Amino acid sequence: MPYFIRHTEIRIQSGRIWLDALLSHAPDVRGLIIEAQPCLSQLPSSPAFHAASLIREAGFASLLVNMLTAQELEDDEDCAYDIALLSARLQSVLDWVAQQPQLSHLPLGLQASDTVAAAAVRTLVRFPLRVAALCIRDGRADLAGADPLRQLQTPSLLQVHADSPLRVPSSQAYALMTATRAWQDLSDKAHHSALTEATQSSRDWFLRHLPKPAEQDPKA
Repeated sequence: MPYFIRHTEIRIQSGRIWLDALLSHAPDVRGLIIEAQPCLSQLPSSPAFHAASLIREAGFASLLVNMLTAQELEDDEDCAYDIALLSARLQSVLDWVAQQPQLSHLPLGLQASDTVAAAAVRTLVRFPLRVAALCIRDGRADLAGADPLRQLQTPSLLQVHADSPLRVPSSQAYALMTATRAWQDLSDKAHHSALTEATQSSRDWFLRHLPKPAEQDPKA
């Protein structure tokens, strides 16, 4: 079935900050995949947006979101380690989705990288029914803390590149998880090939764990 995707640059309010985002949506999609990263420039031309075409071709809408502004990172690059701030912003994104008539009924998947991974874990522990599956790619899930990692109920895929310095902290976080989980070693390929490989696997993870809209409990 062909999907006629409309791409719309939007801004999502979180407190006094507006987060840059790019929504790719069609009326007949089977779910929405949110990709949350600290900050990407030029969202419509970013490698992450182009790689997400594999997810959109599988029938999902995508929402690519910058969780920090370029100005914030320029003023204080350590703000990327403010997990409480990132968690609050991720909750704002989920709240925004819930308020959109064309999106609110869709099952959600979440893909997080870098320190946003820790925010994702903490947020999904607080709201375990809002997201059906999580994918963490070269992320700092370990920064979420041991208790949130143990309490996480969301099926989670951890993807780590073979040459990444995050392999040890990621494996420590993985060992603490008790929910359905999987580990993927990403090969050391050229950037485009590695990103394609990772996106294909995350797509398959979401296809496996996100219900189709008709399968959801309308009372949930």
